[in-house]
Amino acid sequence: MRYLKGFFIVLFTVGVLAFSIVLYHGSEGVKALTGWESSLVEVMYYYLVFIFLRTAIHLFLAFASLFFSKRRAPLSEFPLVSVLVPCYNEDKVVREALASVQRLTYPNYEIIVIDDGSVDATLDELASLHSAESMNGRIRVVHQKNAGKAEALNRGMMEAQGDFVFCMDADGVLSPDVLERGMVHMKNPQTVAVAGSVVVGNQINALTRFQALEYISGLNLFKEAQSFLGMVTVIPGPVGLFRKHIVLANGGYRSDTLAEDCELTLRLLVNGYRTVYEPLMIARTEVPDEFTPLMGQRYRWSRGVLKAIKLNAEWFWKPWKNFRNFLILAYMIVESFVIPSLNFIFSFASINYALVYGVKGLYGYFFGQLIILDVTLAIFCLALETHMNFWLVFYAIMNRFTYGMSLEILRFFSIFDEIMGLPLYWGKLVRKGM
Repeated sequence: MRYLKGFFIVLFTVGVLAFSIVLYHGSEGVKALTGWESSLVEVMYYYLVFIFLRTAIHLFLAFASLFFSKRRAPLSEFPLVSVLVPCYNEDKVVREALASVQRLTYPNYEIIVIDDGSVDATLDELASLHSAESMNGRIRVVHQKNAGKAEALNRGMMEAQGDFVFCMDADGVLSPDVLERGMVHMKNPQTVAVAGSVVVGNQINALTRFQALEYISGLNLFKEAQSFLGMVTVIPGPVGLFRKHIVLANGGYRSDTLAEDCELTLRLLVNGYRTVYEPLMIARTEVPDEFTPLMGQRYRWSRGVLKAIKLNAEWFWKPWKNFRNFLILAYMIVESFVIPSLNFIFSFASINYALVYGVKGLYGYFFGQLIILDVTLAIFCLALETHMNFWLVFYAIMNRFTYGMSLEILRFFSIFDEIMGLPLYWGKLVRKGM
């Protein structure tokens, strides 16, 4: 019944979006336009059609991925999995994170904590956990001078005894069955990495609830769609499962990018490997609950993704060498560069036109379509989730004018800064605990 419900939700969502596009193009306000405004409305109309088709394709692929996932057989063998937990000044959160690892139901795993030169009380927390009988000797703590998260994860892989490594953040809280959910996909020898579902664990104010909605109706939805093709473009740092020897054979994590998880995933994809998404491989994470740290985090993410694209750009300029890789790079350029830039330009033009000429003018209609898009996507995603709050739909209504607008501004300027080659350094979020 869940999949039948999902199919009808897909049809309803696509129908609403298609009707809103037709209504927009046939509205009296649009028909009355002349001159340059008439030409501009055509450009914006075709952009809306493009966004509609992009959304519809992702919805159908996501549904197909969910539908076929129910046919996977449970595990019959349980190879050793090494759980890697990189730490840098995580004294407020690491105990809860490792407690969640201790509760895992998978019967064969080890825990490797890599302390990346912490200067707070993280070492004291790790010492007490290492000596605790409740850990049953599964935990090992490795210390190194501060070298960054990428090098900490590489060190963890070199120390790992398992053929599979599960990477998590030190502020994450895992679902007990997270390893079983991921290892089911590893029965396919072509699969080298599994992305899990990141859930916001500290929904304490409007800012964190906007992020919760973004994770559900943006990040996770798109991963589900990409998974049907075996081309998930980001195996997220808080919850990712890998075949260790493949990652090491391909150079491990790189430390010269601010989105090491995206860069590694993209490198695996262009080398011909398969990456998938498992929505029930869940990790709760702490997101920024204040505006300035959030903008700093997203600025680094945006520039890190662009940097990862630049490091693999040769496949875009030489499509005859490998057309699959060309499509992967083209997709990432559209999602990370083209759409954010056009959204910024059209959104600010919409606000300007609405203020000058009234919301019934050209840009008022355009802005309305994006709000309809946000709301219908939120309804679709939340309807298929069993543990999500439907009140988040109301945040989707406000998103374009508040949180979403802030991200559009940030992404646009991060693109500009990356093109100009401005320096950027890794920052550290201050953890408060969930």
